[in-house]
Amino acid sequence: MKYLFSLICFSLCSLGLSGQVEVNFPTKDQSQLEDLRDKSNAIDLNGLWEGEVNQLNWKGQPEFAGTTGKFHVEITQKGNKIEGLFICRAKFANNQGYLSYEKSFDGIWDGQKLQYKDISVDNYINTHREMRHLEACLKTAVLDFYRTSEHFYLEGTWNGQGHITDVACTPGKIKLRKVAPEEFMMEEATTVNVNFQQSKKGPVELKWDKDLTKVKKIKDRDVKEGKVITVDSTFLRITVYDHKRNDGDIISLNYNGNWILERFVINNAEHHLDVVLDPNEKAPNYLLLYAHNLGASPPNTVAVIVDDGVKRQQFILNSDMNTSDVIYFEYNAKK
Repeated sequence: MKYLFSLICFSLCSLGLSGQVEVNFPTKDQSQLEDLRDKSNAIDLNGLWEGEVNQLNWKGQPEFAGTTGKFHVEITQKGNKIEGLFICRAKFANNQGYLSYEKSFDGIWDGQKLQYKDISVDNYINTHREMRHLEACLKTAVLDFYRTSEHFYLEGTWNGQGHITDVACTPGKIKLRKVAPEEFMMEEATTVNVNFQQSKKGPVELKWDKDLTKVKKIKDRDVKEGKVITVDSTFLRITVYDHKRNDGDIISLNYNGNWILERFVINNAEHHLDVVLDPNEKAPNYLLLYAHNLGASPPNTVAVIVDDGVKRQQFILNSDMNTSDVIYFEYNAKK
């Protein structure tokens, strides 16, 4: 079977995948599980859980910087229904870029097993320089419940498919441990959102026109009228390089309110990024060029190639210290 190369990532992302064939969690036979399980539906799953998610090794697996193999997720239980959300903020190794997304899940709890299912991946951004089509896995799993004198556990094997293409992911294992209330302050202070928390920046200061059709300002700068281009896919490969000679231009790129490239010294070498359009956004999807200097040959000029898998479109964006240029994407849903 053809498996999708996939990413498993959470607020503390379990992405230490390089050289890792499989992590063997302590196993328990059926009788041990039956002894340890509380068969009562009175078990309270609400709260903070710490977990490990691993995946069988696959060719081309990316390396990540500073991973711990742990993540944290908040679970909300209403009767036998479970909901939850975790957030990925991870850096690729060797300064190759970063990965960011949010994933929601739900499940059905019968007092012994949790029927787990990922529902959606939102705000997906991958800025890896080479691996253009990494996807997050939407997982399903049957997680067995057991307990010790101190903790609740859920564990099992997961399967899944890519959140964009639905191609099968290489499967793996998941194990969750509920964080006890007395541990919470220590966990919050020492481990939650440490390795992959991006530096805390305020929200991007954007001002739109009254009809939410054009960005008027970013921070203190005016935004040009820009260009509107039609694309035939929601998955776009963006290539940028210096349109003129290498003159030390420093740029940032803002995509839909997120900085997907920051203070980058651009030259004639192509730099690649992937973005995913949200066709349901009220405001248009856009890519905005923000200049940090003018280089030796003002203005700050960048060539942009937009590849939607059907066609490649090339544009030139010009920004200076007072104005920013922009491209708006219009999705051709009928293609």
